[in-house]
Amino acid sequence: MPLLVKNTKGLKPQHQAEAPLFEKTYVPPSFGNHLVSRVYADGSLYYLSHSGESSCLNDADEKWNYISSVSEKGVLGIRVILEKCRNLPIAASTSANASGAVIWKIPLEGRIQKIEVFGVPEGDLKIFNEIDLLVNTNIQTIPRG
Repeated sequence: MPLLVKNTKGLKPQHQAEAPLFEKTYVPPSFGNHLVSRVYADGSLYYLSHSGESSCLNDADEKWNYISSVSEKGVLGIRVILEKCRNLPIAASTSANASGAVIWKIPLEGRIQKIEVFGVPEGDLKIFNEIDLLVNTNIQTIPRG
């Protein structure tokens, strides 16, 4: 069964025991760190930081960094799209584009649905572009203080 990144270091206390709406891992085509992000039900957006050049997940030095929040409108849109993901095939898509892969992990009814998208999303998997667009266009600024 697919698992989410276990490390909770850096997460706000309320998120340490809560499943995110999704966890997204970008795997580069040849070398470099995996880029892992999460969005929670309250809109909190985190990225997982690595120390050094480690390409594996669950290193002891990793830490979640709160980046910002996605607006309520964005979270509602993400929820609608994730509901559609329940019916997507778990099999990966393949594209001639060598831009790496993105692994989406979506907690659904007590299990984790894992969908791997290789290259550019095609067909039904283009739905994941909509999630990225909702996150990117609904990020709220963090007050400086």
